[in-house]
Amino acid sequence: MSILRNWELTIDLDAVLRSQGSDPEAIRKRGGPIVDLAEKALKEGRAYINPVVVYRRLAIESLHHERIQLEGGAILTGSLIVQHLGAAKQVVAVLCTIGDRLEERVSEVMGKDPAYGLALDGLGSAAVESLANAVCHHFETQVAEEGYRVSIPLSPGMMGWPVEVGQEEIFDMLGDDNAGVRLTSSSMMIPRKSLTMVLGFGPEVGNDGHPCDYCSMRETCRYKTDYCGW
Repeated sequence: MSILRNWELTIDLDAVLRSQGSDPEAIRKRGGPIVDLAEKALKEGRAYINPVVVYRRLAIESLHHERIQLEGGAILTGSLIVQHLGAAKQVVAVLCTIGDRLEERVSEVMGKDPAYGLALDGLGSAAVESLANAVCHHFETQVAEEGYRVSIPLSPGMMGWPVEVGQEEIFDMLGDDNAGVRLTSSSMMIPRKSLTMVLGFGPEVGNDGHPCDYCSMRETCRYKTDYCGW
């Protein structure tokens, strides 16, 4: 298990607005308090963001039906996993978090100014997404030097990988030191502004498709993200 810190996150006004479920272009044209609060959150909230990445890279030992056996006894299971990682030589399990300080600030603000609290919460969501993108590009660059390609990022909760299964498998892979992030009995991560995923590496790995294609909310989602650039 390894830890990476000191990430430079790219977060703009549109990202904060989008993370609140708004259409950035429409909101910016109208202007008003939503834009003002998002700008305030973007300016003041960065001080509460502490991006940390925990990861572990393991070789694939065998593949049986919908089960991938990894070195050290770790496993990944499910149709989604085998579909995208079946051709991989290695897998990396990743945990991204921005810590709990922004979350604590949101709780403080909500009772006094709920609208600003929502803007800060949107900043937190945008920050985690930006961190996930940075991590994907980090590994893509790293493994390209080894002649490997990278799969699309797979996160627990996508179709074919239930959240209660995927979260347990990733946390088992990572071990005990997870930068202060813990998993509840309902498979929720605390702090909430955290994200887990796995990526497959190999010369024949495919990266066709988009993570949104495997989301159970894809039919009702108001927007698709640029998660990991796909």
